[in-house]
Amino acid sequence: MISVKAVWTECLHPERVGEATRMKWLNRASNLSLMGFSVLIFFLCVQLGIGKPQSPGPGFMPLLAAVLLFTLSLLTIVIENRGHAEDKAEKTALGLEEIIKPSSLVISLLGYAFLLNILGYVIATFLLLFVLFSITELHKWRKNLVIAAVIAILSFVVFDKWLRVQLPDGLFLVGW
Repeated sequence: MISVKAVWTECLHPERVGEATRMKWLNRASNLSLMGFSVLIFFLCVQLGIGKPQSPGPGFMPLLAAVLLFTLSLLTIVIENRGHAEDKAEKTALGLEEIIKPSSLVISLLGYAFLLNILGYVIATFLLLFVLFSITELHKWRKNLVIAAVIAILSFVVFDKWLRVQLPDGLFLVGW
């Protein structure tokens, strides 16, 4: 069990604490704050009205999301306390290589959100998928190009033609 003195030592003198211990405390703090946030959302959903399973109210889906968030955060804390996450945190150090992929994925998603209305669904989705496949998979670029084109066209056909969802045409009016 962790003593109060150890917690205060870590808070007041972070230089005395190892990187693995610091990461463990940051993970625990983020999970606890997510649990608190999910409890807040839970009570707001109850006030909004969750309805019944036959006729769900406006707070039903956010309530399910809050319960899921609470459960996953609790599960993460339990797994960390068992020691599985501690071993991983001690073995891996967060370096530049571990930051580049997630950062480039987030930047490409932001670019997609920005370019979606300008270029249209088909072209923006094709570019996003090509970039994502190039970042995450080490296939040849031609294979990434073909897969991105097929998925972009198929998703356009499914959503625009079959489900009749209005998708942005963009500058080039690409849409059938």
